[in-house]
Amino acid sequence: MVLKEQRFHSIMDIYAFRVIVHDSDTCYRVLGQMHSLYKPRPGRMKDYIAIPKANGYQSLHTSMIGPHGVPVEVQIRTEDMDQMAEMGVAAHWAYKEHGGESSTTAQIRAQRWMQSLLELQQSAGSSFEFIESVKSDLFPDEIYVFTPEGRIVELPAGATPVDFAYAVHTDIGHACVGARVDRQPYPLSQPLSSGQTVEIITAPGRTSERGLAELCRELQSTRQNSPAAEKPQA
Repeated sequence: MVLKEQRFHSIMDIYAFRVIVHDSDTCYRVLGQMHSLYKPRPGRMKDYIAIPKANGYQSLHTSMIGPHGVPVEVQIRTEDMDQMAEMGVAAHWAYKEHGGESSTTAQIRAQRWMQSLLELQQSAGSSFEFIESVKSDLFPDEIYVFTPEGRIVELPAGATPVDFAYAVHTDIGHACVGARVDRQPYPLSQPLSSGQTVEIITAPGRTSERGLAELCRELQSTRQNSPAAEKPQA
């Protein structure tokens, strides 16, 4: 406090609570109830359930203005999420292991993964590169991007803006002619990354290459199955 020249009332973590519930839905219900009791502080709410941290950590964080103007910090999570936060990913894997592998085997597997992280940290060119590598190790098969309205869209790794357009709606995919990612022009064929905000540009009456290919296949199938396509009898 003295070094940072902060007054006592300026310290945020005066009242801190952790709420443990049974499931994710209850986490959000509790959050709503708390926000109805106390005014939330703008920009202080974090949803690590919808978008977990790279190490698998999940929880809802919020900061509210409590009685007499005192800030109240609250973490809301399930019992499973709490075990992950308290025990760490390696111990959590060992604890949750059921059948097939013994607890010792699970610990060894987790220790090997942690060792690989240390090697990766030493070889990574930057902190950003290290974090991105850990994320790809933990979540190798999917990415999470946003619509301009804030909706989360889950896509397979390597998905492009065209895949995003079709995931939102088939008609948007068919009419897709361009894309903006994080408010900047973005190639339709370039893969997306987690955390990006994607906006699709459409043109009425225009059809994307993927849409044209699907239309051609539909027309070809219709022609093959139509009576006119049958060979005349001799």
